[in-house]
Amino acid sequence: MCRFFKAKKVHSTYPDFPYHAGELSAYLADTHYFIIALKDGNVIHHHPQNSLTFHDWLIANKIRDVNAR
Repeated sequence: MCRFFKAKKVHSTYPDFPYHAGELSAYLADTHYFIIALKDGNVIHHHPQNSLTFHDWLIANKIRDVNAR
């Protein structure tokens, strides 16, 4: 008898950021400050030590940029 198991999806994390990519919906970025909408409806603010690498992480995880057109 064959059994198929649904693989658990592993979401990317960023150092010292308490949420994983699967929890994020969209973001708005200023120079060094991010406003992030979570999928649960909450909005958080984040000021990473390295805003460039954090922004790259958001892009790599396909998190929607509110300002992108």
